[in-house]
Amino acid sequence: MHELLVEVLGYLQVAARYKWWGILTAWLVCLAGWMYVSQLPDQYKATAKVYVDTRSVLRPLLKGLTIQPDVDKQVKLMTRLLLTRPNLEKIARMTDLDLVATDERAMEGVIDRLKSSIEIESARRVNIFTISANDSNPNLAKRLVQATLTVFVEQALGETRRDADNAQRFLDQQIKEYERRLKLAEQAIEEFKRKNYGLLPGQGGNLYEELQNANTQLEEAKLALEEAINRRDEIARQLEDDEPMFADFGSASLSPKETRIQAMQERLDELLLKYTDKHPEVIALKKSIAQLKNQPEEESFGDDMGNTENPIFQQMKISLSEADANVASLQARVKAYENKIKRLKKGMDARLRVETELKSLNRDYGTVKENYEILLARREQARLSESVEQNTDSVKFRVIDPPQVPSKPSAPNRILLSVAVLSAGFLSGFGLTIFLALLRPTFISPQKLREVTGFPVLGTVSMNWVPAIKRKKWLEFLRFCGACAGLVVIFACLILLEIKGINLYSINS
Repeated sequence: MHELLVEVLGYLQVAARYKWWGILTAWLVCLAGWMYVSQLPDQYKATAKVYVDTRSVLRPLLKGLTIQPDVDKQVKLMTRLLLTRPNLEKIARMTDLDLVATDERAMEGVIDRLKSSIEIESARRVNIFTISANDSNPNLAKRLVQATLTVFVEQALGETRRDADNAQRFLDQQIKEYERRLKLAEQAIEEFKRKNYGLLPGQGGNLYEELQNANTQLEEAKLALEEAINRRDEIARQLEDDEPMFADFGSASLSPKETRIQAMQERLDELLLKYTDKHPEVIALKKSIAQLKNQPEEESFGDDMGNTENPIFQQMKISLSEADANVASLQARVKAYENKIKRLKKGMDARLRVETELKSLNRDYGTVKENYEILLARREQARLSESVEQNTDSVKFRVIDPPQVPSKPSAPNRILLSVAVLSAGFLSGFGLTIFLALLRPTFISPQKLREVTGFPVLGTVSMNWVPAIKRKKWLEFLRFCGACAGLVVIFACLILLEIKGINLYSINS
């Protein structure tokens, strides 16, 4: 550590040999710097403080009835968007700065100047905004702040009303569109109901119950048909097994064909008492009678019998004819029930398809109607909100500190700049002496000479200063101190003039 200190002191001793170069550099730097600082134009800063009151007595009362936007966020967003190009152009027109812009390039310069000179600051917890503007002309600085404040208020109020108008216009367009879609949906449902009349829910009876009854009736008819067929077969078997052994009573009897026709006719008369001519059993029985009439006459039973028969045998023939008629009737009934079941199933399929399509139409209609009613309610809310905005002020602006013409410049800070220039002058002079000392090195100690040359140093010879040389060096030191003091005196004079508000720039202006 001691060796390092000795080496540093040695370099300072060498640098002292170039002190006049250093003081000359310091004077040049300080004089040039102070001259530049004195020529800097004064900048005047005008400020204004405005309080934005977003509280409203009606807001909690109208909660749920009106659309309440977040006014605080809107105001903060307006402050961020205030320094956009359209607003800056408007401020330029309000302050007549656009008159000096003869072309687009000059206008760009004006916009850049406004963008760099106007500032907006906001408090963190309260809606207090500070608008400031810097310019070399104090009156222009005030006008810039006033114009910015005006644009800020107009934009905040106008943006709220513009949003309400846009929302109202959008809701009107959507309501017209949904009204058109609602009418189309209603017409589609009406046309569908008209086209599928009788198949709609609640029309044409209960097909499920009818189908169940038809299935029950079909099973009963099949059972009755099976019983009738068994009875007929039993009668036919008895007729085939028994021979007519009775004597002729001398009375003519009907032929088997006529007997069967007579039995079928009696059965037909019974059915006509219950049903109409269009009943399936009636139609089937008539068809059987017609077919029987067209058949050829049957031959008589036995040669010795002729056209006469035993009455018991005749009664059995009549029973067989009645059994045939009953079988034909039941067969027609079974077929009718089967056709009815097929028809009911087709009707059920058609009704299910109609119900599905109707549900789809009603679902679409319900969705459109729900959205339509929501839009109507929102439009009423928008109208009420717009009425509240027009009749009351949701945002109130209170200017706490109006803009004033600044009497003193806010910049540049010549005192601080003068201190910086003085420091730069001394540092540059000192740096130059160190640089020259390093550029022209000398041996400051025997140890350094021995380290560099590698030769042993036998001894040193000290300088014996005579009084004349000592006096000369003392005077030289006083002159050096005087040169340094001269810089300090000039610096003090500049600071004193700046404190009193006197500077070279104001004198020249």
